[in-house]
Amino acid sequence: MKDKPSMEKETPKIKESAEISSEKLNRNDDFEGEKIFSDDKLRIKKLEKKLSQKESEIMFFKEKMTNNQEIILDVIEEKKQLKNQIKDFELKELDLKLNNYMELQRKHHKVEHRLFVTKNHLDEANKELEFRAKVIEDLENRGISDYILGRFPDSYQEYKKRDR
Repeated sequence: MKDKPSMEKETPKIKESAEISSEKLNRNDDFEGEKIFSDDKLRIKKLEKKLSQKESEIMFFKEKMTNNQEIILDVIEEKKQLKNQIKDFELKELDLKLNNYMELQRKHHKVEHRLFVTKNHLDEANKELEFRAKVIEDLENRGISDYILGRFPDSYQEYKKRDR
């Protein structure tokens, strides 16, 4: 309770000092007030000019950043397209190699078949030549009595049967 009265005593003193300082401000010359006012105006103008410069720099850098982001996005898109093109070309190349391999394999099988058929024909022709050589040999080796009687070797008779 004792604190309250002391606060009341101090409050008028604070009010008095505030009034005194405001009176001192009011007492300043008009010239000094104008000088301070004009200095503040100049300072405000300089700061506004600086602010507008900074804002224009910010806009410039924002535009530059936007352009760079667009360039980056374009480069990324181009990179994706190039990757897809490379992938397509690699697939086409593999497909071409596979087709070439399959064509070579088909030709190889065709040549193998021709070889097999030709070998079979040669084997048959060789057997036929051996058979005819035996027929000729048997005909050459028959005796005079076989000539007179008109007998032919068995191989010759089989040759005649095949010929029909």
